[in-house]
Amino acid sequence: MSKYKVLGLFKGTKKVLSSGLESAIRKRSVETLEIKKQELPGDDVVDQKHHGGDMRVIHHYSAVNYNHLKKSFPDIADKFQGGTFGENLFTEELTEVDLCIGDIFMVGSAKLQLTVPRRPCSTINQGYEDNRILKEVISSGHVGWFYTVLEEGSVSVGDYLEHTERPFPNLRISDLYDQGYKAPRFSNIPFLQECFDTSLMDKGWMPKLVKALSLTGQD
Repeated sequence: MSKYKVLGLFKGTKKVLSSGLESAIRKRSVETLEIKKQELPGDDVVDQKHHGGDMRVIHHYSAVNYNHLKKSFPDIADKFQGGTFGENLFTEELTEVDLCIGDIFMVGSAKLQLTVPRRPCSTINQGYEDNRILKEVISSGHVGWFYTVLEEGSVSVGDYLEHTERPFPNLRISDLYDQGYKAPRFSNIPFLQECFDTSLMDKGWMPKLVKALSLTGQD
């Protein structure tokens, strides 16, 4: 299986953005992250209703994703640095089309399982102080993704994220994202049922899938 070097690790504390919003989206670089089942100690989750939870303990974003934003907004390209998108884990490689729901990774001494793509919100615009960003993120699908923690541990910059298992090879996270954000939305019922059956959907995606499956008479 493939290995990807960890180039950056980040965690954030609650701050008031220029818009007045309290958020921990702007994260600071750290050399080591302690990884617990429900949280990353020292990484604040301000909006507990919409963010956080055991299905999205760690957020991952890549240089490939940042490079897309740099090319889309060359006038502010210097703003797109590791940690500014709210991620905890940063690698050079990987995007949403490379990964599947349920992919299992070892990183440092921790074991992680990929759950869902991020559902982007307006906090992204407020974090960058630019109202253009969210629209491009939604259009491109460069949203990043989340992990749940199978085994607690720690990871340091320079360690490797090692892909060890792919239990659901037909469930690309980019396909789930497209179901949520591109027309016709939530229309591929067999695919959505498979996603639901993984038991890896978070509190953002789960209600959407339940609604789509209920409307078609699925369990």
